[in-house]
Amino acid sequence: MIAAVTRAAVFLIGICLCTISTAETLIGLSQSVDLAVDARINAYMQDSQIPGVALAVLERGALRKAATYGLANVELGAAVTRQSVFELASVTKQFTGAAVLRLVGEDRIALDAPLTRYLENTPEAWSAITIRQLLVHRAGLAHRFEEKHHDSFLMDYSTENMLASAMHTPMQSESGTDWSYSDQGYFLLGLVIEKVTGQTYAQYLTDQFFTPLGMTATRRLEQAAVIPRRVAGYTLQDGRLENDRRDWQFGQMAHFGILSTLDDLIRWDQGLADGTALPEMALQTFFDPLYLFQEDPATESLIGYGYGWWIEQANGVRVAHHSGYTGTVLLRVLDRGLTVIILTNLDQPSGPGTINIAWDVAQLVDPDLARPQWSED
Repeated sequence: MIAAVTRAAVFLIGICLCTISTAETLIGLSQSVDLAVDARINAYMQDSQIPGVALAVLERGALRKAATYGLANVELGAAVTRQSVFELASVTKQFTGAAVLRLVGEDRIALDAPLTRYLENTPEAWSAITIRQLLVHRAGLAHRFEEKHHDSFLMDYSTENMLASAMHTPMQSESGTDWSYSDQGYFLLGLVIEKVTGQTYAQYLTDQFFTPLGMTATRRLEQAAVIPRRVAGYTLQDGRLENDRRDWQFGQMAHFGILSTLDDLIRWDQGLADGTALPEMALQTFFDPLYLFQEDPATESLIGYGYGWWIEQANGVRVAHHSGYTGTVLLRVLDRGLTVIILTNLDQPSGPGTINIAWDVAQLVDPDLARPQWSED
């Protein structure tokens, strides 16, 4: 009974603190919009039991609002800050896409080249897979591919072990014939990056993007490392907040394994806005779809996937976005130069969908902005 009361008290304290925000208006949202954004975030946190949130709004690289809300760690009562280190999960894929695009621009990778040009001794079933197909999830590969024991993930996977598991995982379809979201495909892209650069995936990203942009807290996920200000992840079970036990360690993690902070992702967006992250020609390509699911020229509407981004256009609005399982999202309204970054520590299956939060914020900032009809939820 005492233990139950204690757990309830900790939970209630966490929820109460989640309604308190520390906001910083930097360039000029109106006071009414600024307060409306705070109110909307706090409402999401209350309704969905989200312990903590970090939020940024930028326009053409200019920071309009940076705010933090609630707790990075409920057990310790540690508040979210702009330097809190979140696991980005699949938001990582845009960094993988940017790396591939840079290497394509340097003629070190060809989009329509077969995977076998870069990786040796691959299964015969992979012979027709191209780099483009890997990028847009049309290689016919499974999503999960890591070896399990009694239906549970192992604690540690080397890159070699992951590749062996990938090679033994049956394909879901013939390459190029179907679409199926695949972490396995982005893992293989990470191997291609390592092969052509002679560097590890993490080191290549650090040298090409993170260090030049001043993203000093952005790094590879290492479960055993002591990482200051690392955020605890949570999930809901039967409406009760619990620790999200994502404790496994992978070798190469081009599909999900980057950690970052709000401040660093602000720098990333600013680097994309001013052309320091990617050359101008590559930057234009970065937000073009490599594969289209639907297109309606009459209404200039489309939905597709590109270099680690969903790309959508409808109602005169063109957007690029991607979310991560851990409760993260980066949304860019391309034609208007508007970016919304949302980092939470409640996993996507438990929460309201971070893309929904990001769109709500974007529409508060720009009331004329219409959400594309086909947007991910």
